[in-house]
This record gives sequence, structure tokens and C-alpha cells, in this order.
Amino acid sequence: MKFKTITFGMAVASMFSMPVLANMGASVQEMPVLERGVSPTQILANGHPKRFQINIDQPTTLRVSSEHFTGVSSQGSQIKAILYDDAGNRVAEASSPRGHFQLNRQLQPGNYQIEVSGSSLGGKAESDRNRYELHTAY
Repeated sequence: MKFKTITFGMAVASMFSMPVLANMGASVQEMPVLERGVSPTQILANGHPKRFQINIDQPTTLRVSSEHFTGVSSQGSQIKAILYDDAGNRVAEASSPRGHFQLNRQLQPGNYQIEVSGSSLGGKAESDRNRYELHTAY
């Protein structure tokens, strides 16, 4: 009888705590905004693209380029950027098998997303050869 009471109590408690636990994991992380200048250091996560929001408030030319750390070889690193408009349409693309892309595009005001992906041969994911920064001007 005591076992049934404990089991019933656990079942009731889990009914109330389950939504709370599910809600804790359900918080959607906001997409980082790519501001003018140099971004914080990013890591190429093989097979896992990283997206950034870019908000354009007047007609302009967007320039985004990637750069590895000075003195670190980008040989064997591939990096790619795809720019999407607010409707999800592909607007521009740039890639490089040498680890540095440069994307230039005339844009009208609106909200855009840039997706950066790539891979690096050899080394651990945390190694300097997998690290890059984005240089942005608009």
C-alpha cells in the first residue's frame, strides 16, 4: 500500500513538473546580430552552420569577409557564406577552398540572414585553424 501511495505521489508530481522542465528547454535562442566591424571569434563546426541576422535600414552595399587568425594557416579549410532575404530566398553566396570568403552585394532595406558553414581538415574543433572572424561593412 505504501508503494502505491509513493508511486501515485510521484506520478502526480511529475504531471506538474513536466511542463516546467519542458519549458526550460524550449526557450528559443535569439539569432545573433552581425553588426558593422569585426565579429567575436567563431568556430567552424563541421556540418553545423551558424546564422546571423543583418538589419539593413537604407540601400547599401553589404561586404562580409571571413578571416582566420594571423599566422594560422587556413590551408585545407573550406568556408562558405549564404545570404538570405527575409522571405528565405537565397540572395548571394561566396565560398573559398582557402578559408577566406568575401561576399559583396547591393541590398535594399530589410532584414537578412547570413549562414556561415565550413570544415577544416585535421585538428580538433577547438584548434586555431577552425577559428574565424567576420568583417562586416554596410
